[in-house]
Amino acid sequence: MATLNDKESRDFVQQVLVIVNQNASLLTDAGFDPTPRTGQLQTELQTADDAEGAQQNAQAAALDATKVAQQTLEVAYNDASAVVNLIEGLLGKDHGLVRQLRQLRK
Repeated sequence: MATLNDKESRDFVQQVLVIVNQNASLLTDAGFDPTPRTGQLQTELQTADDAEGAQQNAQAAALDATKVAQQTLEVAYNDASAVVNLIEGLLGKDHGLVRQLRQLRK
């Protein structure tokens, strides 16, 4: 695959298919039946397209999962901070436990 990117490789395969199909009678007359090869290429191209679709779906799912993870972590962090504030309210800001808990934020 030389140095072509995915789009360029896909375009190459599609162009080969079009040109070979357009010249099928010429190739057949020359002793080469292109039908098995073009069928194989078409199947391989469809498989690659399907895999790319699955890859895009996986990327979208990963982005969604990241967003959920960040949101739930923010909620947990805020709840933990509320617990620290509650303990500070109960024991006072100069208590050793409160100082220890406040150090965790740094």
